Amino acid sequence: MKRYTFALLAGILVAAGCKDSTAVIPNDAPTADALAGQLTKSSLQTLAIALLAADRQTFVGTGSAYPILANIYSRDIYRLDPSEPRYLNETIVATPDRGSFAGGGGWAGQYVTIRQANTTLAALGNPSPNVFTAAELAAAKGFAQTFKAIAYYRILEMRDTIGVALQKDDPTDVVPADIICKKNMIAYVASLLDSANTNLVAAGNINFPWSAFPSGMTAFGRNYRSVPNFVLFNRGWKGKVDLYRGLDHQNPNPALFTQAITELTQALGGAAPGAVAPSTFQTGFYYVFVPAGTEAAPNPYSDTRIGINTALDSLRPGDTRASKIVTRSTVTIQGITLTKTLARSVPNAANQAAPLPVLKDEELVLLRAQAEFEAGQFVQGYADLNSVHTNYGLPAYVPGVDINQARNDLLYDKRYSLLGEGVQRLVDLRAYSRINAANYPKQTTTDVYNTAFPIPKAEFDARNGNVTPVCN
Repeated sequence: MKRYTFALLAGILVAAGCKDSTAVIPNDAPTADALAGQLTKSSLQTLAIALLAADRQTFVGTGSAYPILANIYSRDIYRLDPSEPRYLNETIVATPDRGSFAGGGGWAGQYVTIRQANTTLAALGNPSPNVFTAAELAAAKGFAQTFKAIAYYRILEMRDTIGVALQKDDPTDVVPADIICKKNMIAYVASLLDSANTNLVAAGNINFPWSAFPSGMTAFGRNYRSVPNFVLFNRGWKGKVDLYRGLDHQNPNPALFTQAITELTQALGGAAPGAVAPSTFQTGFYYVFVPAGTEAAPNPYSDTRIGINTALDSLRPGDTRASKIVTRSTVTIQGITLTKTLARSVPNAANQAAPLPVLKDEELVLLRAQAEFEAGQFVQGYADLNSVHTNYGLPAYVPGVDINQARNDLLYDKRYSLLGEGVQRLVDLRAYSRINAANYPKQTTTDVYNTAFPIPKAEFDARNGNVTPVCN
């Protein structure tokens, strides 16, 4: 990763008043000078909100790589734009160009988040005397470490075995960082989440030591200003990471499935399999979007060029998640025809402002079912899966012990429950080696079945083409 001085960058972009948008007028924005010196509660608030703003940018922008291009790879959502053929040419027609928005997508923004996390962690090492308690400093450190880990994991979701650059702590170091292999990088993410959890737990039953929080952290059934509630968020991510560590093709580790179950159970407040009330499925951490005006940043799925692959017409009779899919005007580009779209892609202000879950309890239940199946705990796995499946008007699955059937059942419900909410489908299809001709007919005559995005051109050139991941 090229070294850029990002210190305080995101902090200068957001107001101390914590709006859901990341854009503000200049007189609302703090200056770098105002954040210099020893850390105060005011400057910590600015850094914390800047960190959230940087992470939120992952989902901002029509056609953004993380939520949109990844879904084209998984063949669920297509974006047909007559003026921009690369949405197909660099996803299912051919491999992405390192120098294009597709080849470089989902990369640089995550390093802004990582740099902002590092800036925050450095500032926490120089607090003003008698301003913070030890518990408050521990809580803030756990907060920053959690988002740093999430940013690295988002890069892994897009790059997989291609590798990830490990950001250096020194922003003045311009020597390109090593590209780290998936095994080492995902272990680092897991360790960072555990370090964050240690700090969060040490903080105890307190609120984070700043007052301004975006509504997506407080308005969806759980107040994540509370450190114990944020611990649930952290453990949810750790359980998710450990599940996919266990499923890693190159370095499978089945022992991690039971660990993931424990972590996901903690994230669900200790609820037993099948015992999470459907009324709480939508509880979680969200990002909220602004449809218009000087702070415009609409939900990325609110896009008239988006359509649903006809393979998604496999919804079972009676499945009420059918409401997520609606008919659209027919469009054909490069041999791809769209006749349906996401209900949230229909152009209107409500869809543009629709909140997007970062992690919600329904996904946690499905992740736990997945880990339970992989651990051979079929009764528990079907208890969790049926709590979701029957909630949408479908008869319960009959529990069995066939892992392939369990995976098929799980992937059906995960697909429709999380449709239009992130990159989960790509990660699952890749984990189970399903992005291939055996599972999907060629969408174009030259369909290459891409599964991961490349190292961007600037990173490739900075290393003279040597981007072979470092592993041990």
